Amino acid sequence: MTKQAQNYREVKREANVGERIKIVNPQVAIGYGKGDEGSVAETRTPGVFAQINGRRRGVYHEEYVVLEPVTSVNVPDISEAFAQFIRDNADTIRAILGDVTKTEPAALTRAAVIEKARADVAELERIGRDVDSCLPELSPFHSNFYRVKFYVNREKRAVTACITYRDGSAVRARGIAKAAPDDVFHAEIGKAIALRRALGLTVPSEYTDAPKPDDLRKGHIVLSPAVHKKVTVHAVRPTHRAATGHQFSSPELGFTHLLSNGFEYWTRIEDYVIIDDTDVDYSVITEGAAA
Repeated sequence: MTKQAQNYREVKREANVGERIKIVNPQVAIGYGKGDEGSVAETRTPGVFAQINGRRRGVYHEEYVVLEPVTSVNVPDISEAFAQFIRDNADTIRAILGDVTKTEPAALTRAAVIEKARADVAELERIGRDVDSCLPELSPFHSNFYRVKFYVNREKRAVTACITYRDGSAVRARGIAKAAPDDVFHAEIGKAIALRRALGLTVPSEYTDAPKPDDLRKGHIVLSPAVHKKVTVHAVRPTHRAATGHQFSSPELGFTHLLSNGFEYWTRIEDYVIIDDTDVDYSVITEGAAA
């Protein structure tokens, strides 16, 4: 038994005369609609003329994808043969599987999640301006050219992604990412979440469940729960510094921040919680902190 493989693929590019196109983003839509197909008879700068639904129609390039033929292949249906093989060798297969130890993938560090989010945003922005790339079909912007603009509000710990078409200014979709009260805000992770929501794409759990910082570093914004005061960490040092005269009874690490008048203030890490690490360079190991 054989089954016929798919004989074409959808490609977002400008069509040539004689090629077939499929309407995916109807705009003018006079005499045609989404899903209609036709053959290109003439090309122009803004679009093409194609025979659709028995008549010649003018279609802009942004409205269609090209249906590129793919060589048909007769694929043997081996499902029954494979099932019979399993039945014939069930005992041996069980013995082999019993010796296989399942290994869980290593959890991503916060630095790795941030880099993944940054690369994800760059790739999604590239797809929006690339004629040869498309988003997954589940996205309403599957075959559209689009642009992204981000609005980061670190006071509200939120990021908004606004989507417009490449040649327009009207906002077509918005996505919002807001850090939970007990979470640590990072603008790059927020951008990735907000952009994926705006484009109708799945948000990876790595972003929503990103590990919190495991040590204090320069650039962290911290909050004192007692007085609700936010400060930025400018340096991290061991709490016992005989050379400078700074000594603390606690064995914990201490950190310092600079006030507006330049005064350097030291305190204990345990007195503050990290709320924002957008400005932290995780490629640098802070003095006195764990690698």
